This record gives sequence, C-alpha cells and structure tokens, in this order.
Amino acid sequence: MASPLTSTLRMRLRTWALKRQGKDELPLRLAARRVYILPTPAGWTFALLLGVMFIAGMNYGNGLALLFTFWLTGFALVAMVQTQRSLTGVQLLSADAAPAHAGDAVSLRVQLEGRTPAADLHLEQDHLPASSIAGGVPSPKATRDAKEVSGVLQLGIPVSRRGSWRAPALRLSTSAPFGLFRSWTWLHMDVRTLVYPKAAGPRPVPETLGEHNGSLRHHHGQDELAWLRDFREGDSPRQVAWKAYARGQPLLVREYEGEGSLRHEFDFDALTGLDTEERLSQLTRWILDARARGEQWVLRLPGTPPMAGAGEDHLARCLARLALYGIREPAP
Repeated sequence: MASPLTSTLRMRLRTWALKRQGKDELPLRLAARRVYILPTPAGWTFALLLGVMFIAGMNYGNGLALLFTFWLTGFALVAMVQTQRSLTGVQLLSADAAPAHAGDAVSLRVQLEGRTPAADLHLEQDHLPASSIAGGVPSPKATRDAKEVSGVLQLGIPVSRRGSWRAPALRLSTSAPFGLFRSWTWLHMDVRTLVYPKAAGPRPVPETLGEHNGSLRHHHGQDELAWLRDFREGDSPRQVAWKAYARGQPLLVREYEGEGSLRHEFDFDALTGLDTEERLSQLTRWILDARARGEQWVLRLPGTPPMAGAGEDHLARCLARLALYGIREPAP
C-alpha cells in the first residue's frame, strides 16, 4: 500500500502530465514525448546486482567480472529502449463504455493496435484494487502483418451513484519485453455512459388493465387511445397531440391498443413511504421484470410526460430517464 507522501506525489505528477498533454481525441497514436519510464522492483534489484559486481570486479581486479558487468549494463540499456518503444507508436482506435447499474462496474473497452500484444499491456486506475481490473484481452482478429497486433483492453470501474458517467484519467502501461522497466502513459479520453439506479425493491409488480388508473381511452376504429408517449423520429404527424403541444407541453404521440390489453402502471408518486432513490430502484426493478416477460408498461415520473411502450428501445429510454431524474447534467 502506497504511503500518503507517495500518493500525493503521484497525484501531482499525474495532474502535471494531463495538463501537459491535454484531452485525448481518438483515434490517437502515442508519441514518445508522452511515454514515461522507470525501473520495476526487479529492475532496481538488477541495478543493485550490477553495482555489487562492479565493486567486486574493481576490488579484485577481475577483468572477466568487469566485462560481464559492462555487458549486462548494455543489456539493461537495450531493455530500457525496448520497453519505451513498446508503448511508442501504439494506436488507440476507439473506446466505449457500457451502461451499468449503481453498485456494479462500468465496463470500459479500448480497441488498440501496435507492435505489443494487448496481453502485455495494462489499463488501470490508481485507486482501483487489482481484483477489479481486467487485463488485456486479445482480439479474435489480428492483422496479417506480424509487426502490427490488434487487441482490446477491458477495465471494470465500480460505480456507486446513478447519473451521467465519464471515464476518469487512466494509465496504460507495460513492462514488456524483459520486465526490468515499466513504461506508461496517461489517457484522458472523453468516454461517457449512464449509470442506472440499482434494481432493487420488495414490492410486487402492479398489474392494471389499460382502462384503469386514469389512462386516456377513446374509440378510434377498432383500437382505443391508451396513452401518450414521447415523439420519436419516424412517427406520423397524424398521431401527434397538437393540442397538448399548443399548451406548451412537449411533443407527444398518441398510442392505441386493443380492448382489454394488459399493461403496467409504474408511478413514482404511488410509491409512498420510500425516499427518492428507493423509489427509483423499485421502478427500475419493475421495468426490468416487465421487459423480461415481454409486457407493456407506462412509467410516470413527476414533471415529465408518461413514457409508454414495450421492448428494448423503450427499456433503454426509461432507464435513461430514471438515471437522470432530478440530476442536472454537467456541462460538456
């Protein structure tokens, strides 16, 4: 475990390095000026051994020992150059992060290409324990040129709070090919995703017929007006609730359904006796269960229009609404 002095020094060096290089825009090829290098513990031991051998050779006038010492010193210098070159020229092609629920880990994936296999590279964050770090995962596709290797690095970053998530500063490092030196560079990539509320709550899923709980129903041929949902690209202008839009409401679209079809009403205000986060967790649990059973549902949150529908797209929109509920999005 690093001492407070070491942690403070490391943090200041990282801040200086990030300020020096600025934000990273992908694709990015790593230049030599941003790659740093220091001996590993094995490298320091090797240097101590060289010092002992040199002193012993000088003391006893042993030319063979001195020759061997100088040869190993040359090898160490070559190893230092090779380790620094393992990162220089590596190209970061893309990076993405999958959404996660609070209490889980965001999976950050970085696609790269270079002379060094992904298995020899390590992506990490200073304060993360080793158990939460996924190392290099070789890509199933590799270029035919033996000098260029494609791969994927994956890192699991624990998250505890819902909302908008942005990748922190990360460190890409390697000690290949000899393990005597460790070269690294700092990555400051603009990778964003959402952290959904934790899916939890003991209350059973409320099941209501479409004509109950104040849903809007009017005859429209064979079908009936069931609810209003947010406008999506491709919707017919005939289905837009223009009167509601004229009153200053967001652009809404009428949804129709057959008589007696079953849907769920997930209402934030109906969850009495729970605080805000507990209500959001319960709503998240409900919509995940409804999606797993292939059912329809309506999500009602204060200050926003009802969200009605079914399927993966509707699930993603509802989870995004729950993740950002009551949170002001940070400036880009």
